Amino acid sequence: MIKNTISPLLQEAAPKAIIFDLDGTLVSSNLDFSALSKEVGCSPGDDILKYTESLPAYERRKAEQIIYDYEMKDAASSVVIDGVHDMLVALKQASIDTAIVTRNSAEATSIKLARAGLLVEHVITREEAPPKPAPDALLQVAARWQHSPVECIYVGDFRYDLEAALNANMHAAWFSNGVDTPPSYAQLAHFTFDHYRDFLNRLNDYWQGSE
Repeated sequence: MIKNTISPLLQEAAPKAIIFDLDGTLVSSNLDFSALSKEVGCSPGDDILKYTESLPAYERRKAEQIIYDYEMKDAASSVVIDGVHDMLVALKQASIDTAIVTRNSAEATSIKLARAGLLVEHVITREEAPPKPAPDALLQVAARWQHSPVECIYVGDFRYDLEAALNANMHAAWFSNGVDTPPSYAQLAHFTFDHYRDFLNRLNDYWQGSE
């Protein structure tokens, strides 16, 4: 369990805000992207949201319904990732702002947050800003707090998360969640961590080095 304190060193020199991805970062996701892409007609590895947006109106509505069905099924089975609650408490005690930026829909996000018992002040879904890797949502959050992007960290588990952080001129953290062989995009991260019990120490080590 993470102790609900942060070292004095981190309190003296800490990021102003930490923004998190949702699926696979704060809560579990069992969404089968390969099956979803195949059913929608999107080539494997391509951005399914971008692909859907490019379709003619009728085909787009059909694809959006398929995506909705997959997301809602995934939302109904999601659980909070181990260590997340304690980590968020520790960040709050250190007066570090937190938010969530996700490519998920507002409805599925609401279900997942309720199931996980997560109370985060600012949550931006794909209905409110262009989806990652576009930096818009991250920059919206920073502007709302009146923080410079370089004072913020974005935490995620996938390529789009790291790319969005870099596009927003923020620090990028990759949550590996036990992956044995890091994917190529992991090299985009400024620092990585495997479990939330290690997050504060990794954050502290990285931030002191980046100052």
